[in-house]
Amino acid sequence: MHRAFASNEEIARAKPSVVPACLRSTGTIDLSLARRAGGVSLRRAFQSGCLRLRLPRRHEEGEHPCAVLINTGGGLAEGDRIEQRVHWGEDSVATIATQAAEKVYRALARGSEISTRLEVARGAHAEWLPQETILFDQARLRREARIVLAEDVIFLGVEAVVLGRQAMGETVRQGALRDRMRIWRNGRLVYADTLALDGNIARLMESAAIGGGARAMAVLLHASDRALAFLEPVRDALRTAEGLAAASAWNGLLAVRLLAPDGETLRHDIAAALAVLREGRPLPRVWRC
Repeated sequence: MHRAFASNEEIARAKPSVVPACLRSTGTIDLSLARRAGGVSLRRAFQSGCLRLRLPRRHEEGEHPCAVLINTGGGLAEGDRIEQRVHWGEDSVATIATQAAEKVYRALARGSEISTRLEVARGAHAEWLPQETILFDQARLRREARIVLAEDVIFLGVEAVVLGRQAMGETVRQGALRDRMRIWRNGRLVYADTLALDGNIARLMESAAIGGGARAMAVLLHASDRALAFLEPVRDALRTAEGLAAASAWNGLLAVRLLAPDGETLRHDIAAALAVLREGRPLPRVWRC
């Protein structure tokens, strides 16, 4: 009898060139949001491959309209790539979230890639609130976010990474993560951040200068003319943080950095900061499911 499937050992020994292209998952979302009376409308909504969009017709009282992105592939593996482009039109108000945490599985060589470009036009209130990205052992991920803001906007964004699910007994020992974020406002680069972990991630994260033993991390960014006013309230809220937390503000930007021993603790601390930055509005429903 002939075997139709390769064993895990055979897959591990395989060269990247023998991974069939048909087994790779790609997805693209290209959205343009426009203001309309009582909500938001989709001026453009292109979706292809494994990425899908849902825009519920109803939202909770006092909450912004929330579009939900879904990766129907169930995660990212060797050679997978997703591209996310969102444009908030003038004076539009909307939140973008994801249905669930993104999972990045063991790579053979190339790994996977997430590319994000966000554009926020004048007067818009934009929130980019994807749930955390979970890396498994030997995962390799390249993630890049490019954010272009007009001068008179409110922007709130979150990017979070969890290194294995502690509740499932998972440990990330080896792998690679290259995480880049750039923010332009009114044509000027105002924020640049790059994180690079490669090789023995467990040992790197034990270093006091990098992770201090943490297994989860996040950065929250708020841009508006009220950024400085939020600084002390955010710091007060983070006094209840269960992990390590710090916040700073400059030139109309507020940045919050979080380190935590696990994903559950990280979500607790993210929620504490977002409660202030969202002025008491609850987290998107998908975050609470």
